[in-house]
Formats: sequence, structure tokens, C-alpha cells
Amino acid sequence: MADNKKCAHPSCKCQAKQGSDYCSTFCESAGKSPDIQCGCGHPECASTTKL
Repeated sequence: MADNKKCAHPSCKCQAKQGSDYCSTFCESAGKSPDIQCGCGHPECASTTKL
């Protein structure tokens, strides 16, 4: 069964990878830092990073 939990990075809109709190190494290294935009590169966040 999938975890279906949100990535722990506050600015990310992705689902976390199974067995992890984060969706990517970008978000894992950013941790819980509140960035204005997420740079994980996934489609869920890519549309919000373009101004």
C-alpha cells in the first residue's frame, strides 16, 4: 500500500517517495527550510516555479 503523504519540504506540492519523508534529494537536502518555491523539478512543482 502506498504511503500517499506530502513531501516534508514546506514549499513542495509532491507526494513523498515510499519509505521517505521527501520526494527527491533536492527536498531532502533542503529539509524543512521554508523556501519561496520548490526546485525539485517534478511536474507538480514546476508549474509554480515559473513567474
